[in-house]
Amino acid sequence: MTDTPVPAIGPWAASTVSAPDVEAVAKTYVDWLDYRIVDTLRVADDLAQSWGAPAMAGRKITVLAPESGKEVLMRVVENERPAAYKPLTSYGWASSELVVQDVDALQERLKKSPFEIIGPAANLEMIPEIRAMQVVGLAGEVFYLTMFQEDLPEYDLPNPDSFVDRMFIAVLATDGPEKVQAWFDTHFGIEPGEVADTKLELLDDAFGFGKREGDYGLTVITMRARGLVEVDRYPPQAVERPVAAGCLPPGNAMMSVLVDTLDVKGLSYLSGPVQRPEAPYHGRRSATLRGAMGELLEFIEREAS
Repeated sequence: MTDTPVPAIGPWAASTVSAPDVEAVAKTYVDWLDYRIVDTLRVADDLAQSWGAPAMAGRKITVLAPESGKEVLMRVVENERPAAYKPLTSYGWASSELVVQDVDALQERLKKSPFEIIGPAANLEMIPEIRAMQVVGLAGEVFYLTMFQEDLPEYDLPNPDSFVDRMFIAVLATDGPEKVQAWFDTHFGIEPGEVADTKLELLDDAFGFGKREGDYGLTVITMRARGLVEVDRYPPQAVERPVAAGCLPPGNAMMSVLVDTLDVKGLSYLSGPVQRPEAPYHGRRSATLRGAMGELLEFIEREAS
């Protein structure tokens, strides 16, 4: 029996949301998702450069953690929202998926909230033991909120230790999952899995299709320590995400992930590594690159150097 090598990438460290009103968005996470604020600060010049977004220097940041205390953080960064941006219609990071204890109870709570429910709670067709809903927040950021109705040891999924717990999946919108699979295989030795055709009413609604009209390809890339990337094939109507000059993308802007080392062969970073004291860095080196779909992916070394 051959042991499967442990990938040098994963788990997730943070999900970054761009928002014109940082305080208002952070308040929705505190009031309705039970997240707690762990830091408020400004984007340092060197950090903005490392993101390839120099215009972000000096902008407000609020950093939040789930009630469970797990350090997979939510980071809200001050940024304009281009008028052309519409959630779930452009390539790049489409959503953060959070594990929750009771999605139906959460749905009842969120009916009274500033979050818009765009996908009511339902069992997944592919894995009916998983039940999920989808919402969009004040900044046009999308969340999938997911519970496991029974143990699924074959998928090695996380258990929620608070009503709404950490992100465990980042959802990536693409024109072809195969190119993303090839990127992870080339750089981290994560072999491609099956791309399944599926119906996604959430995307039908976003693109103005009739119910169950679209066919979408979907695959999952498994990183280390229960960190996953869901890769969706979007229809030809998808567009490049509008981004203000020198800024982060709107909505779900960037994902941060732990890696064994920044010295990965064949990767080009947007700027040289930086070391920051605040969460999620804690003095560790970080650098940002563009992935297979041009999405911003921030690497943070697992250990401080």
